[in-house]
Amino acid sequence: MIFNNLLIFAVFSAVFLILVSRNWRLRLVGLAIVDLLAFISILQVWPVALASVKLIAGWMGIILISASQVSRPDDSTSKQNSPILFRLMIVILVWIVITVEATAFNEWIPIPYTNLVVGLVIIAGGLIYASVNNIMFDVIVGLLMLLAGFDIIYSSLEGSALVTGIYALIVLLISLLNSYFPSEKRKTT
Repeated sequence: MIFNNLLIFAVFSAVFLILVSRNWRLRLVGLAIVDLLAFISILQVWPVALASVKLIAGWMGIILISASQVSRPDDSTSKQNSPILFRLMIVILVWIVITVEATAFNEWIPIPYTNLVVGLVIIAGGLIYASVNNIMFDVIVGLLMLLAGFDIIYSSLEGSALVTGIYALIVLLISLLNSYFPSEKRKTT
């Protein structure tokens, strides 16, 4: 019980770090923590070998992303606080909804309560982060968060080695997209 509450609190903290950090290195550290916490959640229902594939694939993706970001200038010099406050307010609202409605979701999806809450928090954080940013790096970080949250929920329902391999391939291909596309703002028309 205490371990599950610590896991939920750690996920909230890691997603919060990603959402409010201005430094790309801290966002990748937060993503690495999210992958580690997803591994711990999946480890409760899967064997170590299959769960470790997801952790290794996630960390390899982070290494690929960081290798393409080395020459990127540090974006922590920005003084605008309104985007961070906007993201923070949306995330707090979504987290309140998840906390209140988690038991109702648990009736639809019969998995351990902790895995459901952890997965939904990571999905919501990734969806919000990918949708409110216009830099390709941030969109990819949001997509990887979204996939990690979905994977926690799906892995609690189905244990398949083939799906694990496909998940690892998807994570690595999304991470490679960051090196292919430039780290400029998306054009808004």
